[in-house]
Amino acid sequence: MSENKRISRRDFIERVGLLGLAGVGASTLLAACGGGDEAGTEGAGQTAGGGGELSCMDTSGLTESEVQMREQLQYTDDSMTDGQYCNNCQFWQPAATAGECGGCQILKGPVHPEGWCTSWVAPTTT
Repeated sequence: MSENKRISRRDFIERVGLLGLAGVGASTLLAACGGGDEAGTEGAGQTAGGGGELSCMDTSGLTESEVQMREQLQYTDDSMTDGQYCNNCQFWQPAATAGECGGCQILKGPVHPEGWCTSWVAPTTT
């Protein structure tokens, strides 16, 4: 004869919560080990496709308005304008570590040192 054991709502929520945390932890570990979906998962400061090229196009942590601002200012990782690069712009913010994406005082998110946008301004000399 089987026992009909009832589980309390609190026990149920705790168990489901632990399973959820275990799932998040496992997915984080998998991502850190290079597993998971490899298409379109480059993050700020990571290399694209193992080719050694820096990609600073990840906008996953930005709000919709911040992404729209990047689009309106036509941000790109590769400048097509000679002499105008993010790393020689007045608004450039260098990365903490060499070889990673920097930042910008106007655009939110990762910015490539050799990138460009329509807000490029020559640095002022004092």
